[in-house]
Amino acid sequence: MPRADFTHKMVNGERVDLTEAEIDAFVAMEDAATAAAPALAAQQEIDRLESLETPHRLAESVLTAEGKAWLQANRDLIAVEREKL
Repeated sequence: MPRADFTHKMVNGERVDLTEAEIDAFVAMEDAATAAAPALAAQQEIDRLESLETPHRLAESVLTAEGKAWLQANRDLIAVEREKL
């Protein structure tokens, strides 16, 4: 958010203007959140992909070639996401 978006805060129902230090802190928090967004998205995708590896899927990977291929493809996708962290 631009600095101009941070102008005031509410204290006990009263509008209080932010100091320059408070504005700097809010801008820094926004910048940090923006910078962390890609890593957060990658971690969420890793979690989603890992949740697909159920006991049933793991058993299929041992018993069938298709299951083994699926598991390897899923692990490859996880590796791609881990590179983003």
